[in-house]
Amino acid sequence: MPRAVDAVVAVSAAKLQQALTALQEAQSPTQLAIDGQLVDLPPEVSDAITDLIGRFADGDGVLVGSIGAMLTTSQAADLLGISRTYVVRLIDAGKIPVEYRGTHRRIRVKDVVAYLDTSRRDRAEKLTALAHLSDRTGQYDGDRF
Repeated sequence: MPRAVDAVVAVSAAKLQQALTALQEAQSPTQLAIDGQLVDLPPEVSDAITDLIGRFADGDGVLVGSIGAMLTTSQAADLLGISRTYVVRLIDAGKIPVEYRGTHRRIRVKDVVAYLDTSRRDRAEKLTALAHLSDRTGQYDGDRF
């Protein structure tokens, strides 16, 4: 199970912002100092660390875990911000893949993230279509899209 890390204290925010700026402006590979020895980090790891520090600097909480980790339906519901019952309905409808451990459902973090991405994309497409329809019928008076 991923572990939740609370937002970093405000005292550290300035140091985090300074580190974030340095990472974003770096021209050479990011290096990590371990016992005085420098290790070059792959770009993907550097990008992940930059994102993590940025979130901490903004005061956000962060969830760190393996993409292949297995979650209970309650844990998946917490990540998605929906009820456990609705997660079970999504599983039963085939929208989220599930593995059974005995009689217990287990869901991979990557499948929860994939569902979240898909549902956000679908919602954005539907809202855009609705805005276009409202515009064509003269009922849309908001900003241009």
